[in-house]
Amino acid sequence: MTSLCYNQVRQKGSHNSYQRLEGYPDQALYWRIRSLEIDIHNGNDNANWPPLEGDWYVYHVSVVDQASSVNRLSDALDVLCAFHLAVPDHEVVTLWLDLKDSFNTTGNHTPEALDRLLVSKLGRDAIWGPPDLIGTETNLQAAVASYGWPPLDQLRGKFMIACTTGDLSSPTSHLNQYVDNGKTANQRLAFVAPEISSSNQISQFNYAVFFNLDSSHTSLGSDIASAGFISRAYGLDSQKSWCNAWKAKINHLTTNMVNALVDAWARTDLPETGYPFTPIDAQTSAPLTEPGALCAITVNSGDIWDKNDSCYFRYDDTAPAGKSQVAFIGNPTSHVNGWIKAGVMVRASNADNAAYIAILRTGSNGLRIQYRRDTDQKTQAIDAQIPLGGNGNPLVGSNTPIWIRLDVAMDGKSATAFFSIDGSTWLAVGSASVDNALQLPGWVASSHSAGSVKWLFGGATPPANGIAIGAKASGQFTSSPADAASLGPKPGSANCS
Repeated sequence: MTSLCYNQVRQKGSHNSYQRLEGYPDQALYWRIRSLEIDIHNGNDNANWPPLEGDWYVYHVSVVDQASSVNRLSDALDVLCAFHLAVPDHEVVTLWLDLKDSFNTTGNHTPEALDRLLVSKLGRDAIWGPPDLIGTETNLQAAVASYGWPPLDQLRGKFMIACTTGDLSSPTSHLNQYVDNGKTANQRLAFVAPEISSSNQISQFNYAVFFNLDSSHTSLGSDIASAGFISRAYGLDSQKSWCNAWKAKINHLTTNMVNALVDAWARTDLPETGYPFTPIDAQTSAPLTEPGALCAITVNSGDIWDKNDSCYFRYDDTAPAGKSQVAFIGNPTSHVNGWIKAGVMVRASNADNAAYIAILRTGSNGLRIQYRRDTDQKTQAIDAQIPLGGNGNPLVGSNTPIWIRLDVAMDGKSATAFFSIDGSTWLAVGSASVDNALQLPGWVASSHSAGSVKWLFGGATPPANGIAIGAKASGQFTSSPADAASLGPKPGSANCS
């Protein structure tokens, strides 16, 4: 256990998280990001999207830049819940809601409606907000002075939420609308994080304890830290700007450079354990780790396709008939081949030409059922149809990892595949049949002859046995959460020392 508090660590954040090549859970699971930003809008009249009832659309700019991996705020929260279900004791996730439109005084887009949506999706117990900080004090800055920020141990499995856009100087600003010019700041579920450009603005409004900075004002991070408050800086898309923010003790270093293997300087995770945060001017007595049940399959292989498979298969010897196989799967998503595959499989044998049924996630080509009816036959596929949102776009992007499930019939010769966006509501992909009963259930992964790929698995007890199947296939299974989460050593310049 660690005694570090929320304000004593720096962490990597993704800017406009919904526009990155990586979906939310991939950013959290694979790239160790616990700080996510979502732009929310009341509607999108210019694009003729239908009105929403107590929900917000997620996009950047109407028409010209509205591509998103999620359609609505409720969908984004569902995907976060899927991660939460896979790793229930995750380190605290901070969600930044960029308020693009004004609140209504009555109707479907009030501050109360936003809080209700957050509770309905995340649950009040999973949100740590102003009511949990205020204690017996009358304002949030006084509460921080009296109580400080909670230890990270106490925040595991929790979400913190902060609203951004503009400052608090105007009584009609979006942030002031949310907290009624500070009158309701102690009761709202989200903090307000005004953008500031000078140190005298830190103490100007006693209901602000989070502060937002553009990349030209990161030097204010030291003043914010001295006051005991939380800082976020955005636009850190070069190593120079990143290191400036690092040295200024910024808590949330926000960047578009999500893939840490491509932009190796943009990391706050600890290489020994994959722990997502780096202490700020603090020492710990033991290596920091994040609780969880993550496992990894690192595979270098051909494809799961045609008459012969090349893959790594992790399996149990227990017959799968009448049982369900479930898993949650993450991969790097960006800078990988679109046809890498991993998922849940039931197989007749470990021969490369054996019959099988599987539900698979690909690199960037969505979910699919694949099956081979009998030995030496060609593989067939059924691609999943993701449900559409109100604007005709998928509720989640094809690159968003989701829960998958394979229900095997009692005769062991057929199976029905499902997926879930939130980890609890299941949607059918389809069914497949083979000629003989399948014997081996497990997890499978391949890299499509594109080099080594590390897949992350969670949400279920890992299978006991492992084998590389087919020509030119090799693989390694890691059951240690720390080893699975680690991205390997940082380059010397990554710590900005």
